[in-house]
Amino acid sequence: MINGIIGVILLFAYVLPFIPPRYFEYATLSVFTPLLMILNIGFIILWLILRKWNFLFSAVLFFLGLPFMHRFVQFSQNTLPLKGQPSIMSFNVRLLNHYKWSKDLTLREKIISFLREEHPNIVALQEFYKKENESFPFYKYKRFIYKNENDKIGQAILSDYPIIGSGSLNFPHTGNNGVYADIVLGKDTLRLYSLHFESFHIDDTQITQENSKKILLSLPKRFAIQQSQVELFDAHADTSPYSIIVCGDFNNTAFSYLYQKIQNRGLIDSFQEEGSGFGKTYYFPYFPFRIDYIFADPYFKITSHKVYTGINYSDHYPLKATFIKRK
Repeated sequence: MINGIIGVILLFAYVLPFIPPRYFEYATLSVFTPLLMILNIGFIILWLILRKWNFLFSAVLFFLGLPFMHRFVQFSQNTLPLKGQPSIMSFNVRLLNHYKWSKDLTLREKIISFLREEHPNIVALQEFYKKENESFPFYKYKRFIYKNENDKIGQAILSDYPIIGSGSLNFPHTGNNGVYADIVLGKDTLRLYSLHFESFHIDDTQITQENSKKILLSLPKRFAIQQSQVELFDAHADTSPYSIIVCGDFNNTAFSYLYQKIQNRGLIDSFQEEGSGFGKTYYFPYFPFRIDYIFADPYFKITSHKVYTGINYSDHYPLKATFIKRK
């Protein structure tokens, strides 16, 4: 009975990424898709041990969900990038600890030193604090993008390559935003989008608090806002004269409508292409959440993917991918 209920919910969850959450509030169940998949595998193992044919039901669900499984976990080994391949990093730096979310008052210096030493060719920083505009002299080309002139929080794009244009998508009615920069790599020009979608406003301490019900009830609204934001991005990307790379803090899983919407453009998820393990990008002690991404136009070939899980300088981990032009 329990197996059947979980199985039906899982089958339903497979469809959710294709349903606009604005019109279907239960789209928020997609957050639990990985857990449902794990439970389903547990039932397969249980029925096999008990030597019962019930395992066939869960086995069929498992094979139906294989395309989604690859969004959650990769069993291949990370490919080491070759020298000279352009690299891009996405990192939500949480304002470089300006408001002292951490008691470690050296985090700002650690983040700057990390970027200096690792030195990806292109860096997209979400939750960037305006007073840090002069903190990256080791990058020749820089764009700091804010919705309004008086805003203190925005995004930064740092580059070793010339930036010939940039702009803001101006997500309405929120502090979150999407930005872009047109970057010249030799004979090619790419448009880099750095997207910071609406947050769930959940942290690891709130999960166990009495207000968890209130948080869950607010998720449909957050999902609907994210839908509006990804549609705004999608329309803007349609006008790009260049091949695009998309990165950023999506504040949602790879089983969401917004992830599917971006993948529908034919963009390639660097984790699915060259990642390994669960690809966890967000610090959460109970589950390996992957909510930060790098996508590339098929014009580019992803050659490596790395998440710096040892870099605990924010509530997000930096991730980096390398790429080359396909021949």
